[in-house]
Amino acid sequence: MRRVLVTGAAGLLGQYLVNFLRSVEAVHKDISILAVDKANNPFESSFELDYLQADLISFDSIKSNIDNFKPDFIFNCAAYTDVDGCEKNKQLADALNVRLVKNLLEIHSFKKIIHFSTDYVFNGLNGPYSEEDDTDPVGYYGLTKLQSERLLQNSRRYFLIIRTNVLYGTGKNVRPNFITWMIDNLRKNKNLQIITDQFNNPTYAGNLAQAAIEAAQTDYTGVLHIAGADYLSRYQIALKTAVHFNLNSELIEPIRTQKLGQEARRPLFGGLKIDKAKNLLKTRLIGLNEGLKLMDNY
Repeated sequence: MRRVLVTGAAGLLGQYLVNFLRSVEAVHKDISILAVDKANNPFESSFELDYLQADLISFDSIKSNIDNFKPDFIFNCAAYTDVDGCEKNKQLADALNVRLVKNLLEIHSFKKIIHFSTDYVFNGLNGPYSEEDDTDPVGYYGLTKLQSERLLQNSRRYFLIIRTNVLYGTGKNVRPNFITWMIDNLRKNKNLQIITDQFNNPTYAGNLAQAAIEAAQTDYTGVLHIAGADYLSRYQIALKTAVHFNLNSELIEPIRTQKLGQEARRPLFGGLKIDKAKNLLKTRLIGLNEGLKLMDNY
């Protein structure tokens, strides 16, 4: 990797990715980074990177900047991940989750594109899922992510689709994730209703970023599942988080999905099998307890 484009760079995963790429650059001295996001630059002023504050939906306005940069690797972290929001605003979901990928594929210079997808491409009847399992999304978010996967698979370009799920961690001015949302509310002594019958493997975003950078530098192409080592219900995740941060777990009320009344249908037994990534990568995929320890300063 010499010239790396990171889209969605100000988001949770994007910040970890840029930080890890900078640590690689500190060793090798030969990586240039173009970070693109609609949000303000979250990185320290000492960071030697090009930051382009721009709306990725208006791709025509920034394509010349990207073409001039001539990236050889692209990490596409940009996405509309609000599952209920995707049902309400399908136009925005299409623009960020599908059309952006189509636009990125028109960049001629890149050697490999790394695109992040989700376990929501599966129906959640028989999870956790392997890379070879049949896809069958039950909501519009999962459908758009599957459409983006197919664009890559039909593109005749060198690609890596990394499916993951339930990202958590900390970043500058990032929107709350499931873990930080729980911590913030439990610290305010608010009662929470947490679902008992939706299962995933919570994934520390820093661990994902490190693994993704390693995977990008291998010859592997196609779909790869990179996620946390533990397969847990949302309720189990909540209890473990409360215990780790010495918060009142009695504020957490177990509830089933059907009673909660979420707008978008969710896959219940989602999650991902990560055997292939564990065999391919030197980066160890960590469990929830270890990930929470890395958030002790939150």
